Amino acid sequence: MINVAVIFGGESHEHDISIITGVQLLNRANMSDYNLIPIYISREGKWYTGDSLFDLDNFTEGIPKSKECILTPSSAYLYLLKKNKFKRHLKIDACIMCLHGGYGEGGGISALLGMAGIPYSACDLTASAVCLDKVVFKNIMNGLNIKVVDSITVSYSEYLLSKEVVSQKLQSLSYPIIIKPAKLGSSIGIVLVNNEGELFERLEYAFRFDNKVLIEKYVSIVKEINIAIIEDKGELVFSDTEEPISGSEILSFDDKYKNNPGGFETIKRISPARIKEEILQQIKSIAGRIYKDLGLFGVVRFDFILDNNNELYMNEVNTIPGSMANYLFDKEKYPYTKLIGILISNAISRFVKEKENNQVFESDILKSGVKLLEK
Repeated sequence: MINVAVIFGGESHEHDISIITGVQLLNRANMSDYNLIPIYISREGKWYTGDSLFDLDNFTEGIPKSKECILTPSSAYLYLLKKNKFKRHLKIDACIMCLHGGYGEGGGISALLGMAGIPYSACDLTASAVCLDKVVFKNIMNGLNIKVVDSITVSYSEYLLSKEVVSQKLQSLSYPIIIKPAKLGSSIGIVLVNNEGELFERLEYAFRFDNKVLIEKYVSIVKEINIAIIEDKGELVFSDTEEPISGSEILSFDDKYKNNPGGFETIKRISPARIKEEILQQIKSIAGRIYKDLGLFGVVRFDFILDNNNELYMNEVNTIPGSMANYLFDKEKYPYTKLIGILISNAISRFVKEKENNQVFESDILKSGVKLLEK
């Protein structure tokens, strides 16, 4: 039986949502196949492990009773804090990432796990960082000639320097507009601006969450359409599509979570989405291309919008989606336990393949350098 760590929580605005995703997965995996080890990262960045972390109710009043732990970049072992010293506990054979936003979805923890020699289920550092940053991602989509909504970028330093310049930049877009913090998910910090009189107040709000914002032209959305992909035995498996139901002009945090304590899988939706076959094939073609071209890995959810002119736009990519997007896959062909197994086996297979690559390049440059110094 292999030791599989499930990491969730984290120093992120999406901390609570990550707890839901992590605990759901812990309770739905096949315990007879894996020794599941929950690792919870607090808002303050401390790491904890223990059986109490399997129960969602234990998180309602702070950090559940557990043991402080760490992973280091030089070892695949989990260390527990005992008598003010971290002592080696057990070897981690694989890791499932349930960390939304922050260092989790942004690739920081992926880099740590890679250095430690622990196979992990998420995208690598580069792909994670690219997809988390809405500005960078949109620039890459433009480079790939994939249709996205017109937008501009404003940094906080630029805003402080001259609000007038910001207003001038916005002349290329017509109101209403949507402001999005560049590196946040779950619709946190996203606001609709109807006119210039609302602009600066709502920019101030968005800058509370990020020092860079994406400002998009408002598109009259007919439908938001999501689809997920996982790779199984070298083939891309597409989930069903979904059409989330919003209570406002934009799908808000409250739409997703406040009224749906079971996480993303319990929000109101229509699945499969009510779209024509040609739109479905277009969605699959674009999502599949992005998955391959950006070197994505694990379960990834792709969010599209369809406007009233039947124009399809790529909106964003979630490399660690809420509830791991398990609710989108055919429950007979790909029940959640099978998805978890695929995540683990794919993580281990990638790790083995990367280890087979030549990691050493022999060179006498250091000897030459020493001789030069001696002169």
